[in-house]
Amino acid sequence: MLETRRSIGPAAAIIGVCTLLVAGASAPAAAQAGAPTPLAGTVTAADGEPLAGVAVSARAEGASTTTSVFTDEAGRYYFPALEPPFEGGRYQVWAQAVGYERASAHAVLDPAGQVAQDFTLADAADFTHQLSGVEWLDALPADTREDRRLKELFRVTCTECHQAGLVLQNRFDERGWRAMIDLMANVSYHGWRGSSGRRSITIDYYRDELAAYLTKARGPESPPLTFELQPRPTGEAARHVVTEYDIPIAELPTERTSIDGSDWSEGIPSGMRGGGGMHDAAVDDDGNVWITDSVPNDFRTLARIDPRTGQVTGFKVTAPDGKRARRSHGITKARDGMMWFDTQGSLGRVDPKTETFELYTPPRPLSVGGSLQEDGRGNIWVGNRHGALKFDPATREYTYYQNKTVGDGQTYGTAADRLGNGWWAQFNMDIVGHANGTTGEVDEVPMRPPGALDREQLLTPADRDFFHRIGAMRFSGSVYNPGGQAPRRLAADPAGDTVWVANWWGSNLAKIDINTLEATYYHLPIGAHPYATVVDRNHMVWTNLSSDDAVARFDPVAEEYTIFKLPSLGAELRHIAVDDAGGPDVWVVYREASRAARIQFRTEAQLQAARASSALEAAAAGDGQ
Repeated sequence: MLETRRSIGPAAAIIGVCTLLVAGASAPAAAQAGAPTPLAGTVTAADGEPLAGVAVSARAEGASTTTSVFTDEAGRYYFPALEPPFEGGRYQVWAQAVGYERASAHAVLDPAGQVAQDFTLADAADFTHQLSGVEWLDALPADTREDRRLKELFRVTCTECHQAGLVLQNRFDERGWRAMIDLMANVSYHGWRGSSGRRSITIDYYRDELAAYLTKARGPESPPLTFELQPRPTGEAARHVVTEYDIPIAELPTERTSIDGSDWSEGIPSGMRGGGGMHDAAVDDDGNVWITDSVPNDFRTLARIDPRTGQVTGFKVTAPDGKRARRSHGITKARDGMMWFDTQGSLGRVDPKTETFELYTPPRPLSVGGSLQEDGRGNIWVGNRHGALKFDPATREYTYYQNKTVGDGQTYGTAADRLGNGWWAQFNMDIVGHANGTTGEVDEVPMRPPGALDREQLLTPADRDFFHRIGAMRFSGSVYNPGGQAPRRLAADPAGDTVWVANWWGSNLAKIDINTLEATYYHLPIGAHPYATVVDRNHMVWTNLSSDDAVARFDPVAEEYTIFKLPSLGAELRHIAVDDAGGPDVWVVYREASRAARIQFRTEAQLQAARASSALEAAAAGDGQ
């Protein structure tokens, strides 16, 4: 039940607060050096071979959090401290790896002792439901130029807002694929029917060609595709601990999406299962995580997770109609501890300690939207469809910066640097805009890495004419032609001289020098789609790989990527945040599964300590005496 707390501003928007807490939802303890290991074991294949990089998950019965770790090179796993939330300490534990059947067991954790739980994984007869987006795309037919053309058209037409596996995990004949394509042309990102009369021009235009290509690749009689599986994580990429927090999809504390990605055999979930709302995250000074809800509903604008207890609290800012909750999208924390978020054209602020909300609406016809970041002078920068806005919290005044190149750039990502300048991504025009916060001068940085046009060479003259007519990368809301980079979301290093851009279609991160505007590009080691960026206190750059249920860390000094897989499938990550007060820890939100994940990183020394304290190692030592 929602409790009305207070009204705010001249519009008298109502703030409602509802606590959504599952009994026994205490969160697992953080990975700490020297902490006793309550649960450990070995994962092997049917022939006895140890399996490295296997995701092993544990969830207390009736709880709302799941903790996962990965096996080391010897096939062994070690959990951090897990406090049994119920008398008896019953946990469900399961292990998963691509190409194998899921194995599960029940374990009773004794606070005074330790439990060893081994798993043997059997080969899976059909593992296609477990595949990542990159594995699907890499396997599609590309033997001829025409195959490569249609494969690229499929990539930029049918995977812009979800993983390739959501579509390709099914088989249809040509008639069935036409029906599926017709459905995709009419629905929103999450499987819901879109606005009446609005169809995708690109999907309609390529309907028959795509149907024939998909029938060839995934028809009832199609030969099996050859999949090149990504190697399972090892070394540092297998030492992380992931804690996943359920977020109720409605007022009822127990109402959750029916498929949350934790069982890979169920395939890629979609918003039709109740998810599709939770979007961005930011961590406040007390370690609580604030998450935006971007889908119209009657009860929640923001959700807050207390990682210490697993408690989820919903906050409703009533929309102008006086009934529905305001939607929200981007969120950021300012240095003074205030949380800023965009909400239906306005800028919102909440004080996490007092739970007091305020709204600041720019003069019409301006509106705000997209991501946010505070600059080095305390201003909040946020997107506007045709540029960016700077908001001064002291004077409560907005300053508007218009795109230098006129067109529907659809500003999505917005960033602000330490010098007080603003940056924004013209997603549909392959441009990053830049505004000098002092002089008001606007410049732009074109996103054109070496080889960017190679994919465009696959287009026929008719393709080029079509994309030109619909205004691709010129004036319309479309960047679907091959060769586009689609700069999505970006972030400035708060203590450095760089802005980092996630080039979605280009599968690369761009580093822009804030003094020279020079761009340098770093391609991902796999053909994944980076969605957003964030820079931690150590100047490491993090990006969420929305198509592959993973986050990547880029070391600008070594110029090396490390990819950390998540233990769930089909999360569809739209944002990434860091908690610099921690390890630093990384947070991502599972948009289609209505969960949030905290990723913590163990050093080799911490893992060695876990090995030394485990019952597994003690038993092995005893056998050797």
